[in-house]
Amino acid sequence: MLLVSGHPVGHPSSIFTLSANCLTGTDAHRFEARRTRATTVASRVSSAISRGRCKTHDVHPIRSRRSFLALAAGAAGAAVVAACSKPPASGTVAGDGSVTINHAFGSTRIPGPPKSVVCAGLTGQDELLAVGVVPIAVTEWFGNQPFAVWPWALPALGPAQPAVLNLNDGIQVDKISALKPDLIIATNAGLDADTYKKLSAIAPTIAQSGQDAFFEPWKEQATVIGQAVFKADDMKRLIDGVDAKFAGAGQANPRLGGRKMLIVNGLPTAAGVEITPAGWRTDFLTEMGIALPAGLDSFTKGQHGFVPRDQIATAFRDADVLIWTLDADDQRPAVLADPTVAQLSQAKSNRIVFPNKDLSAAITFASVLSYPAVADQLPPLLTAALA
Repeated sequence: MLLVSGHPVGHPSSIFTLSANCLTGTDAHRFEARRTRATTVASRVSSAISRGRCKTHDVHPIRSRRSFLALAAGAAGAAVVAACSKPPASGTVAGDGSVTINHAFGSTRIPGPPKSVVCAGLTGQDELLAVGVVPIAVTEWFGNQPFAVWPWALPALGPAQPAVLNLNDGIQVDKISALKPDLIIATNAGLDADTYKKLSAIAPTIAQSGQDAFFEPWKEQATVIGQAVFKADDMKRLIDGVDAKFAGAGQANPRLGGRKMLIVNGLPTAAGVEITPAGWRTDFLTEMGIALPAGLDSFTKGQHGFVPRDQIATAFRDADVLIWTLDADDQRPAVLADPTVAQLSQAKSNRIVFPNKDLSAAITFASVLSYPAVADQLPPLLTAALA
């Protein structure tokens, strides 16, 4: 016999337990009230039977149990159906035309397609522009680009001139409030619970999906933003297109297959140099058939990697090519003049690839609009380095 919360299935209490487990919030309170009323009815029936006021032999035993269960559960039947009918999945359009997005701080309901969207995070403008939603405000990350939009996204921006926010002192809640948005995209914004509450008082606010307040995987961010602006299908096509583009780049440049490459970032310091560890930020390399050197785990923590100066030669030894991203093109001579870098085999054999400023930024931005530029421009540079 199957038991639910200590009761056999078919016992009135088991029905209520199963039903209540499907409910949350207001529905749970309504269901509890109905369950109380139904249980009272069932109790009275049982009492009447025990006192002889209702003759059990008048009804077939099996039908008697079913009748009892029907009587006990009848008042709550509507709640059972409502409770166990699963709500739409996060990001799907509900029957009333709204979309609800689940995130790190709960969920946010967006009643309809937004018209005035603020991008409070560092890279969300690309995802918005990619699906034809021009934000009324964007947030500057780096590069001092016009309206915080890099060249790969400028065609999608068109003539618009969004306000430019920054995160120098945290999310600019007052400025966002003055813009009167009907949706706030706050992924990749370092959002905490307190600021989320403040933003939610202004407009429906989309927070990060998980624990990464900054830089959650680009596909997750893009997917959520697409859902929030009622462009989920369009965004999925764009994401799939990026994957296909990198796969195609690998096929068009077969020399890359199986080669080991490492992304290095910025000027070396006295302490060492930053690297991009294996993870979602290097997936585009593996999609082209490129591998990462082994033995780098000890230099990585989460999304961050750092190799001490005295271990650079050992850590970089197995890389066929180093992809070295910089903030400015005129920094290349300083990298090559560094005494540790100068002794690397990659430096001696011209196997350090320096993407230009915009391409370096596209790799760093890691968005649905920047990655196509990477797929077009980076593979020929890598192939040339292997020649």
